[in-house]
Order: sequence, then C-alpha cells, then structure tokens
Amino acid sequence: MKTIIFTSYLGVAAASPAWPSSTQLGSAIGSVISSLGKLTHSSGAPTGPFAPVTSQILNDFIGPVEASLCLLGLDENVQPPGGQPFYAPFNASYPTKGRITEVMNTLVTMGAHTIRSQTLGVSVGNPLSLEPALDVFNEAAFDTIDWAVHQAREHGLRIFAPLVDNYDYYHGGKFDFLRFRGINISSTASPIDPLVQQFYTNRTIINDFKNYIKHLLTHTNPYTGLTYAEDPTIFAYETGNELGGPVFGDKDVPAAWTNEICLYVKELGPQKLCIDGVYGVATPDLSIAGVDIYSDHYYPLNLTKLEDDIALVESAGKVYLAGEYDWTGNVPSPSLQSFYDVIEARQNTPSPVIAGDLFWSLFMHDVPSCNIYVNHSDGFALQYGNPANTVQNNTQISTIRQHFFRMQNETVSSYLPAVPCPGKYQDLTYTPGVMDFEGDVY
Repeated sequence: MKTIIFTSYLGVAAASPAWPSSTQLGSAIGSVISSLGKLTHSSGAPTGPFAPVTSQILNDFIGPVEASLCLLGLDENVQPPGGQPFYAPFNASYPTKGRITEVMNTLVTMGAHTIRSQTLGVSVGNPLSLEPALDVFNEAAFDTIDWAVHQAREHGLRIFAPLVDNYDYYHGGKFDFLRFRGINISSTASPIDPLVQQFYTNRTIINDFKNYIKHLLTHTNPYTGLTYAEDPTIFAYETGNELGGPVFGDKDVPAAWTNEICLYVKELGPQKLCIDGVYGVATPDLSIAGVDIYSDHYYPLNLTKLEDDIALVESAGKVYLAGEYDWTGNVPSPSLQSFYDVIEARQNTPSPVIAGDLFWSLFMHDVPSCNIYVNHSDGFALQYGNPANTVQNNTQISTIRQHFFRMQNETVSSYLPAVPCPGKYQDLTYTPGVMDFEGDVY
C-alpha cells in the first residue's frame, strides 16, 4: 500500500555480540529465529559485513511481531490549527509529539516491538519535506522524525524505514527525484513512461538520491545525541516502498541499483541492515550481496503467496518479512488467523525463515485532542480503542494482539487493555513500567 507504520519484535540495543565466523554462517537459521526476542532487552548491534549472515541477523536484530505506520515524520490526514506548518496542495503537516507518543504507547500495549514508518525515511518534494528541492534541505523537518526515534528508543521499540516511495504522494518519492532533473512524467499512467527507469539507471539521479540518504543518516538527533547511522534504534533501512518499473508489480528494479543503495547505507552506518524494497520477491534478486531481508505485501491476504515467498527466501538462506497486509477481515477468506497460522507454524520449525509480519496501518487520536481519532482514507486504518469500532474491528485487533504475544511465547486473552492518551505535554515522556507487561499480561 501507500504508506505504513510497522512494529516488530526488536528492542533498544546492548553490548555488541561477536560476529559469526564463515563456518557458523552456514548453520541452520531456525535456532536464531526462535530467539528473535533477544534484542528486545539488549542495546547494541554487531558491526558489518552483513549479507548473507542470516543467522546473526535473525538472532540479534529481528523479532517476530510488527506493525506499519505512516504519520511519524509527516502527515496528510490532519489540518493543524492556524499558524502551524501546513502545505495545502498536499494537505501536509507535521504530526504533534503527542500523536507520536500515543502511537508508541499503543504498539507496546499490542505487544509490538518495531516500527516501519515511511515518513521516517521518505521526505522530499514539498516545502515541509527534508529535501523540498534538489540539494535544498529543511532542517526543521527533522524535529518530528527526531522525536519519533527518541520515543521509540524510550519505549523499547526498534525502527526501520523505506528511503523512497514508488508512488507520488505527499511525502514524496522517486518521481520527485526525476522532476529535480527535468523528467516530468505522469505517475498515474498505465503503463508509466519508460523514462521512470532513469531513477535507477541515471548516474546523476542515483547520486542525488545517495546525497539525500547521506543527509538523512548523518543527521544528529538532539534528543539522543546520535546520528541516525549510529543509533541502534534504527536497525535497518529499506531501499524503498513497493518499488517497481513502468508496470505495477513488475519488480523491474535493477539488482545493481539495489545493491549499490544497500552498500551505501552500510558504508554510512556499518551496523545497519538493508531490506530489499522491491514489491514482491524476485528470484534473480535473491543473490544480491547487500540485501539482508526480503519482503512482500498482501492485499488481499494470500496463503499460497505467503508460503511461496517464504520458500523462495529460504532457498537463498536469507530472512523474510511479511511487510504489509490487510488486517480488516473485509475479505473473509482466507482469515487473518489462517495467515498467522502459517507464520506461527514456521516459528516452530528448525528453519523458520520468516521473522515477522506488519499489519497496515495504525492511527490513533488527534492529540492533544483525546476525543477525535485520525482516519486514513484507504480503508485500512486500525484505530485501537476507538468506541466507534465494530465488533469485527475489535475482533481483528484482538487477533493481532494475541498473535503478537504468541510470537513471544506469551498467551493473552481477547481483552484489549486501554491505552493512555497523552493529551498534555507533561504526559509525553514515557515512564518505564507504565506499559509493563513483564508481570501482568492480560
């Protein structure tokens, strides 16, 4: 889909474990996935190289439960009060710090441990972006991103973010980089003009994109004192969201481009992992040296596709994530539980391969208002605790929460605990223990 927040099973980092030997890299990956929760209570990350070190990746970085979000850096769903930054042509604004904090509270309550958020990585082409125009950077745009990273760290959550979008939305994407160099083509044509491939093949545009990545990863977060490249809270970057070529779903992304971007991310942040952002698993791409993790999206849910994707990635000895999926149950078959059954069954085998799954997408209150829920128009907004939720909504949300805890070997009931809404500024700082499930899991 277009944008996402993703919560996985990762924590705040601890001392760096030793990197495995080449002999150890050939060992079965099952034992590693079964201990994915290790990093949730640790702080640190091994130094590179990363691919194809599937065992170490699974053991030290990725955990089995995730969720997807879009609002953390920039938003299109709320028109702020007068005087606040707002770009009307795209309905773009910055989310309040309270909205960000409430999302973190909610994810912890749901049993999630990692966030995938597009707008923590994609931000180009409008006046509120990190890069409104070519080589023009807007440092003020970092504040909400900085706060989101800081709050994730405070809540024991991990983050990964796509670096560019395949589409042409409010937060920007590959079409902005094309326009920066005078290539003005329609993003809605079918098929899209073949010039769209210049994003992947034109050396000048590739360098423009890498300059954006450098500005992002070398930024120092004033809340943490760390650059994004240094901060283990951000464990990975994804080359993009649902990337492809002129035809939707064609997977037409040159392997050389993917590898170059992954290696550049690791050059800037030697402790980072890289996720292939192509929409779907392309067999020729499974041998890309710089890629650590592959993913796919499921609209609607598709058990055969899920099983085939896992098998393909397993054949390459790498890691798989179900990167987005429709959680709503509006398409009744297959059920959400049957989708989870496939994932959970793999978790109980010697070779799980799949490290987690990410529903699309979470939206909470329009903080500082604790009465109004923010909505996203695509029909997939998950609003935890909304009194207006249908029985079906809450049943699906409960299914997600139970799944997340099962992936951590915890059993919870169908009960959905309340999440505090931080309506006042003094509520924005996370207090350890407020959302503590160590001794009291419902």
